[in-house]
Amino acid sequence: MTYLYTLLTVLILDLLTKEVAESFLSERAVDLLPFLKLFLIHNRGAAFGMFAEAPDWIRLPLLLITPILALIITFLYANRSKDTKTQILMGMIAGGALGNLHDRLFLGEVRDFIHLHVGNFYWPAFNLADASITTAIAVLLIRTIKK
Repeated sequence: MTYLYTLLTVLILDLLTKEVAESFLSERAVDLLPFLKLFLIHNRGAAFGMFAEAPDWIRLPLLLITPILALIITFLYANRSKDTKTQILMGMIAGGALGNLHDRLFLGEVRDFIHLHVGNFYWPAFNLADASITTAIAVLLIRTIKK
């Protein structure tokens, strides 16, 4: 159940923040901190814009199959694990994958709006789904290395 609750929480928060971004950032940028800017872009690629310029026959199957595989793998791994932290991390990955899959299926692109930067150097734009997936994978790697 922890996996499912986490998945649903990430999915709902991701979709809500994307709707807020769509409503309030479609025509403007907001500087929140010296290193954090919010402005909406539409990403046709994978996380952080990867494969955005690839031909559709490569890009589309990759963008649709990857989140489905992520859902299957995280579900199986979380189901097998009795560790609550692992179930949360798997739910974070699955919820993020579903959030971006939703955008791809219903909008044809993913809404990104978080921009981290140092001066004029910008990290590729991302959203809550990307942040959730990346954070969960980083924590899993750290936990694995510690073992």
